[in-house]
Amino acid sequence: MTSTQPTAPRILTEEEYELAYERLTRAAYRNGSRLGEAAAHDALTETLAAVGVFIPAPDPEPDTCTARYLPHDADEFGPDILGVWQQCEDDPGHEGDRHESGEVSWPDEYPGALPAAQ
Repeated sequence: MTSTQPTAPRILTEEEYELAYERLTRAAYRNGSRLGEAAAHDALTETLAAVGVFIPAPDPEPDTCTARYLPHDADEFGPDILGVWQQCEDDPGHEGDRHESGEVSWPDEYPGALPAAQ
């Protein structure tokens, strides 16, 4: 059986993500492990990304460009950045439609890109 990844990422709703997080922490507890909040979120993000499913975009950080990008291509990004939302580090309202997070650069039209709020 052969499967192919869609070109646009599958992004969970907030409700789906919260349910998955709750199930992960409950299963870990049942098996004698208590994951800290950061570890549980990191484990869930990385596990979902490995199968082409991604977490919802976080709210943008204030005082910087609000454009965000989701690295979703496993052939292009390693596990340290795959599925981890990136936010542009430039000033709000900067010229052009290219953005830079320090890890990744992207234009507004890339699949997985959320242009800056106007």
